[in-house]
Amino acid sequence: MVMDITQSKIVTYMNRAEGMVHIQAKSIILAMGCRERPRGALNIPGFRPAGIFSAGTAQRLVNMEGYMPGREVVILGSGDIGLIMARRMTLEGAHVKVVAEIMPYSGGLKRNIVQCLDDFGIPLRLSHTIVDIRGVDRVEGVTIAQVDEHMKPVPGTEEDYDCDTILLSVGLIPENELSNKINVQMNAVTSGPVVNESLETNVEGVFACGNVLHVHDLVDYVSEEAALAGKNAAKYVLGKFGGQENSAHTVTLEAVDGVRYTVPKTVNVGRMEDTVKVRFRVGNVFKDSYVSVYYDDERVLHRKKIIMAPGEMEDITLDRKKLLGYPDLKKITVKIERE
Repeated sequence: MVMDITQSKIVTYMNRAEGMVHIQAKSIILAMGCRERPRGALNIPGFRPAGIFSAGTAQRLVNMEGYMPGREVVILGSGDIGLIMARRMTLEGAHVKVVAEIMPYSGGLKRNIVQCLDDFGIPLRLSHTIVDIRGVDRVEGVTIAQVDEHMKPVPGTEEDYDCDTILLSVGLIPENELSNKINVQMNAVTSGPVVNESLETNVEGVFACGNVLHVHDLVDYVSEEAALAGKNAAKYVLGKFGGQENSAHTVTLEAVDGVRYTVPKTVNVGRMEDTVKVRFRVGNVFKDSYVSVYYDDERVLHRKKIIMAPGEMEDITLDRKKLLGYPDLKKITVKIERE
């Protein structure tokens, strides 16, 4: 377990065999993953009875420890772990009564909604949240209610469910306490580091990848980022990082009009590979819309998408040869357009 990182790249870690150890690193890859948002961050009224679990904790109890958290289940939040646990608990004999989601759209993949909820007849109530938890020693029931456009419960829409278990699938938070210790610049939208095309942070020789960088929907993307970060960290250690034009022509990526963020945030045209994949998420559900990319004011990509949703990551590819044809380029803008 890594306990500390310093600006001079001294890493302090500990384990059972060696105790506390300090090592001087030449390069560091931040890959701490993410943690689940707890109940305490939600301000749900009620006592603190047993039977309230994060979806990830319930997943570990069922899959690895062989314990059933409960039998009558209500799930708050429609993230992928919550959707998957709705199916898992059902297969283990539990009765999942409802999945409530405060947003007007699901936070999970469409395939998980179909395979984990629809296939088992589990209702998904969008624009709903828990407004009360009943029970003192153990959860006895919950009340959910519809919310308005300001996320405030609408009086008169309350529904009561008897249950002994509540699973929370209300978001993941990148685990960046170590990043903050060495003054890594953070993205306010992703809660992860700001990185360039090499996945390098503003701290030279420190790279980031996976869910510590931004929360992914598919592990395949995590693996791709990890391979890229590892390759570039190795190049940095060997003194081969940067290539022929290490500091030339850095372009900023800007996310606007429905695009929440991009990873990476900057691209060094002289140093980038032949292509760079830029990943992003949209901030709402868009149907029959276009992903558009502008080089300064010139539109260079206009790609039709039947549907885009916040739960599913999108991407575009930047081509180095094409970028070299714009020597004065300052900004690449990624946006959603209706036509």
